[in-house]
Amino acid sequence: MEIVVNEWLPEYLRPDADANKTELVDRFVKAWLDKSDRIVIRGNSPFASKFYMYMHQSGGYPAYRKRFEVLFHLFFDSERTVIVDEGELKELPKEIAAKTPDDDRYLIELWYAKQDRIILTTDKRLKDKLKDIVSLKICLLPEFLKEYLV
Repeated sequence: MEIVVNEWLPEYLRPDADANKTELVDRFVKAWLDKSDRIVIRGNSPFASKFYMYMHQSGGYPAYRKRFEVLFHLFFDSERTVIVDEGELKELPKEIAAKTPDDDRYLIELWYAKQDRIILTTDKRLKDKLKDIVSLKICLLPEFLKEYLV
C-alpha cells in the first residue's frame, strides 16, 4: 500500500507534542515497516518544509532528534518511500480542484498521480469536502490506525 501522509506526522514528532501523539507516530512507523508499505511524499511541500524545520528544532532533545533522523533516512529509502517530483504530477480535474482547499492541494495531487494511494490525515475538513469523490481514499488517522496497528 502507498500512503500519502500530511503534516500530522512531523507535528506529532515535535518535542512539545502530546506524549500520546508521539507514541502514535512510533506505533505507525513500526507498523509501516512491518507491513512493507510505502510512504508517499512530495519533495517540495508543506510536509517536507515542516519536517525539516522540526527536525532542526529538535537538536536539543536527543530522543526526538533520533526519531527525526530515523524517519529522515527512511524517507530516502526507495523501498520505504516514494518521493514525487513536480514533473510526475497531473493536472487535477476541475471538479476535484474546485473542492480542494489550497493548503491540501499537494496531497490530492499526490493521490491523483497514482490513484491507488490512500491519504492519511487528521484533517476532517479535507475528508468532508471531498467525500463525494468515490475513488479518492482519505482516512482520518484514528480510524486508519484501528485497523493498521493490529
